[in-house]
Amino acid sequence: MKGYTSSALLLGPALLSQLALAQQAPSGVVHWGIQKRHAPNAPNRLLRRAGPTHQAILQNEQARGGYFATCAMGTPGQKVTLQLDTGSSDVWVPDSTASICNKGACDLGSFDPSKSETYTVVGQGEFDISYVDGSSSKGDYFTDVFNIGGTTVSNLTMGLGAQTDIAYGLVGIGYAINEAIVGNSHSLSSQYPNLPVAMVDDGLINTIAYSLWLNDLDAGEGSILFGGIDTKKYKGDLTRIRIYPSSNGYYFSFIVALTSLQAISPSGNDTLTSQEFPIPVVLDSGTTLSYLPQDIVDQIWQEVGAEYSDRLELAVIPCSKKSSNGYFSFGFAGPDGPRITVRMDELVLDLTSGDPPKYTSGPNKGQDVCEFGIQNSTSAPYLLGDTFLRSAYVVYDLVNNEIGLAETDFNSTESNIVAFASMSATIPSATQAPNQAAVTNRPVATMPSFAASSGFSDTGGSGNDGKDENASAGMPMKMRVIRAVATLHAGRAAAVRQGVRSVGLGACRAAVETPLKQAKELAASNMTPEAAAARMTPEEAKRLARVRNIGIAAHIDSGKTTVTERILFYTGRVKAIHEVRGRDGVGAKMDSMELERERGITIQSAATFADWKKKEKGVEETYHINLIDTPGHIDFTIEVERAMRVLDGAVMVLCAVSGVQSQTITVDRQMKRYNVPRISFVNKMDRMGANPWKAVEQINTKLKIPAAAIQVPIGSEKELEGVVDLIDMKCIRNDGQRGVNLKISKEIPPEIKELCEQKRQELIEKLADVDDEIAEMFLEEQTPTPEQIKAAIRRATIACKFTPVLMGSAIADKGVQPMLDAVCDYLPNPNDTDNTALDRSKGEQPVKLVPYNSLPFVGLAFKLEENPYGQLTYMRVYQGSLKKGAYLYNSRGNKKVRIPRIVRMHSNEMEDVNEIGAGEICAVFGVDCASGDTFTDGGLPYSLSSMYVPDAVMSLSIKPKRSSDADAFSKAMNRFMREDPTFRLHVDEESEETIISGMGELHLEIYVERLRREYKVECETGQPRVSYRETITQKAEFDYLLKRQSGGPGDYARVVGWIEPNPNGGEDNHFESRVVGGTIPDKYISACQKGFQEACIKGPLLGHKVIGSSMVITDGATHVTDSSDYAFNLAAQMAFGKAFTAAGGQVLEPLMKTTISAPAEFQGNILMLMNKRGTIVDTEVGADEFTMVADCSLNAMFGFSTHLRAATQGKGEFSMEFSHYAPAPPHLQKELVQKYQKELEAKRTK
Repeated sequence: MKGYTSSALLLGPALLSQLALAQQAPSGVVHWGIQKRHAPNAPNRLLRRAGPTHQAILQNEQARGGYFATCAMGTPGQKVTLQLDTGSSDVWVPDSTASICNKGACDLGSFDPSKSETYTVVGQGEFDISYVDGSSSKGDYFTDVFNIGGTTVSNLTMGLGAQTDIAYGLVGIGYAINEAIVGNSHSLSSQYPNLPVAMVDDGLINTIAYSLWLNDLDAGEGSILFGGIDTKKYKGDLTRIRIYPSSNGYYFSFIVALTSLQAISPSGNDTLTSQEFPIPVVLDSGTTLSYLPQDIVDQIWQEVGAEYSDRLELAVIPCSKKSSNGYFSFGFAGPDGPRITVRMDELVLDLTSGDPPKYTSGPNKGQDVCEFGIQNSTSAPYLLGDTFLRSAYVVYDLVNNEIGLAETDFNSTESNIVAFASMSATIPSATQAPNQAAVTNRPVATMPSFAASSGFSDTGGSGNDGKDENASAGMPMKMRVIRAVATLHAGRAAAVRQGVRSVGLGACRAAVETPLKQAKELAASNMTPEAAAARMTPEEAKRLARVRNIGIAAHIDSGKTTVTERILFYTGRVKAIHEVRGRDGVGAKMDSMELERERGITIQSAATFADWKKKEKGVEETYHINLIDTPGHIDFTIEVERAMRVLDGAVMVLCAVSGVQSQTITVDRQMKRYNVPRISFVNKMDRMGANPWKAVEQINTKLKIPAAAIQVPIGSEKELEGVVDLIDMKCIRNDGQRGVNLKISKEIPPEIKELCEQKRQELIEKLADVDDEIAEMFLEEQTPTPEQIKAAIRRATIACKFTPVLMGSAIADKGVQPMLDAVCDYLPNPNDTDNTALDRSKGEQPVKLVPYNSLPFVGLAFKLEENPYGQLTYMRVYQGSLKKGAYLYNSRGNKKVRIPRIVRMHSNEMEDVNEIGAGEICAVFGVDCASGDTFTDGGLPYSLSSMYVPDAVMSLSIKPKRSSDADAFSKAMNRFMREDPTFRLHVDEESEETIISGMGELHLEIYVERLRREYKVECETGQPRVSYRETITQKAEFDYLLKRQSGGPGDYARVVGWIEPNPNGGEDNHFESRVVGGTIPDKYISACQKGFQEACIKGPLLGHKVIGSSMVITDGATHVTDSSDYAFNLAAQMAFGKAFTAAGGQVLEPLMKTTISAPAEFQGNILMLMNKRGTIVDTEVGADEFTMVADCSLNAMFGFSTHLRAATQGKGEFSMEFSHYAPAPPHLQKELVQKYQKELEAKRTK
């Protein structure tokens, strides 16, 4: 399954001897000669099948070779050599017409179905296997004769790779549950008999079992015996050990318990230990290297003098060690189980087929570099590949779920083949390993004395000193971990089969019970959240308790970026404060885009991190804060949306003058959508007209979340001095340059003391409404202590039942440090929130994720950015840890990706890190994915719900002014769409114009400006296009007959019924059939439904979507030869179009909730502007400014920003968000329909 060099198949004398062996095979046994070969044009990593089932092949990183066997397929037989794989269950072969075979790459043979008399297609176009490296094979499933070792399987189901980039086929002989499905069904009945099962069905063998061994270690030739064993091919006793099931009790791969490992050499013996003992290992002939836990691999490497090479990304060893007299002894299934000896010539492997690289420095300088056959992995189950299996005689019993193990006798020239007696018979001549129940006992992990080390080395040294910079730079602690992926299936039982198979797999082991302790230790990926929490170390719990993932969100111009700038300054992340709009020529740190600094608004969310030192009980504790500053303008709401999706808490900033504004309500809605707890910070307390109590009241009334102030301002407007902490009843004043020092005193100014006592009582009363503990104390007239109040605020805040309100002025450097303390005190850490994934193997059942580093990795890519170094992917780590160089799997398509670089973001600056723990936020390079993709380490079938993406509300036609800019234009559009899910692009089929769509005028204007600045592409934009909708207002009947003849078979369909507004209300379209008597067959009813759905995509009036309509079919007629799905589909479309006008077809236009704020002196001017554009909903007049809310037609709002600036001398601002669709005025509808008809007529006359 690896990327091998091309090589022709040579049949040596050993294969001729195997033919003689085949002739000796008794009844009930089928012999097949195999050869260890290099395969041509093999893909690099065939790790996991895409589709409804998982393929259980675990592959190493270096291309070495596999077991290959020659068969004959079809009648007459066509000779094909296939790779043998014990980890999968399909048989497939390249089609001789495949392009890769036409290029001469199919050296091992291909299949020509036209030359076989017995070829039958059973699944046309249904064979489809994809692998994570992008290689794939597609085509048909077929049945045909399959001949191996002179024995014929009469009717084997196989795949035919007509479209393949893999030049050789595969024969899987593992558990049948690992096969693909004919018919693409998940049902058990759709599984087809794989090769061993088909041989049982044909009476060729007695059971689903086989033995596998190499005859000659150097030549790499061997045998597989289906249904039997050869007692002369192994040394000592053949011992039966159990195969362990997955966590759900099903068997997918050959997992056994490795319970001991010894290093033995002339200089001494060492017993190697691991905290993972007993180690669950998969025996798999489909891979070369072996993968074991990190701790025991460190010991093995030190014994033999291997070392990890960062450049080669694997463990290397001098090639001279191949002749070492040392060896390793692997023990299985407890102290009395079988032991297998693996010598160094099996573990020292050539790196290349040409001249090997050489060590350029260190004690091994000048020696050839080889690859070491045992590599490191991070989690169970681990893997024993060919570096181990070549030394073992292995019997696979898939009925009793047992493995037979013994050392291969390579000197044997005799043969004694014994068949399995029956389906339920155990392995012949084998004894069962005793006391296997004791394998769960863990030995004490100790470091060996390495007495055997010198005996492994010809040079007498371990090779671990003076590392070579080119061949092996990097100590073991810096190793890149290669994950041996667990092959746990979605949960289909292998037991249910027809006939003999039902007896074999179902009756024997369907009810196997796995002790809970074994399941936890041998299947790490099955660790429950409860078990993870119980095993969490105090250090890990403390780390998580000090992590905060927060966002800063608010209405536009409420001071979010200014607040963030102070947070960075007070935490020491920046050395100087710079203001928004770049008034000092620098600009705020988080506004890194030139457009942001020019316009004074945040366009893209920006991430950073900081450490805040907070005193708790006299001890200084450091909190790690990951912070995202979000935009406030509604046009960039997706930036807030995806930030809220991954954050644990938020700071909602409000203006002390304006209070709750329109975008504050939108942000509140987003926080509630993702259950994000928040604290509220009333900013701009130094402004004239500041009224924090108005903001607190509006949080309670408009946002409908209980809120109470936990501070009272000292002074107001320009006289603002600081705040009074109502919990501890102390004054906090900022002092020194930029307010870096805090002056804390117990003396509350007398003029506000009564107010403070009143507000403290209001706080306790509000907490009593949302917290049971405070409620009991309140009813008993007890006064809670400050600690009890803080605990209640934290509980209620994390439960999203309450928001504490703090006060200050970021621009005046007041109140920010207490707000940071509140972030630490009241917002949750990653372990306080319930983050869930969907388990695809259990019907997307929710599964809790635990932010524990030792668990399998789960993360979400929530934002993409193009960077000079490539695509930058922002990722939230929900579970497990992420290490540089690790491999992850994208759950969408199961694609494997390597993480070459991990960074922490500080606005547009990056800080490289080697590892990120659970609960953190980071960014990675080199990952090709989409926003919202889930990543795992490959062992969990999990996916995370993505974020909500609102529909676009405005469109523009756009094209580059110069044709030479087409490539840059296309590149920019692709980038913008990847980065921003609300930015869409399509080409209008009729006008052939490129149309961009977005959230508003400013949104599209920014992208057009970025095209000019970042890509030097000048563009022409057309008239903004509004996303209208169409609907009907009344019932209209139809009786439509489609009848046309065109020389051959014609089209005939008659449909009768009516259309009407959807009786269920809403914007959904509804289809219903009330046909009786079979006048329209059921197969044509679905065609009518599709026709109705297609008609609703492009309405008759304007070509926009139709919403809120219903079609009911009551009668119709068909023709014997001329009726078809196409005819009824078309008839339904035509009937809908004809009846649309009679049903009161109507154009709906989007109405936008528009909020305008301006100084009170301009109220009259704005009223005049809005009277022409929409309906005024609400007006709020303050001390020096007023706010107006209106529902306005989007069509009337184009260019409004220019009119507003003119009417308010540039002092007014407005925001829009989509509200709902409403009927367009009759004159506008008539105008739009006429324009659309003219456009259609112009196209027809072209």
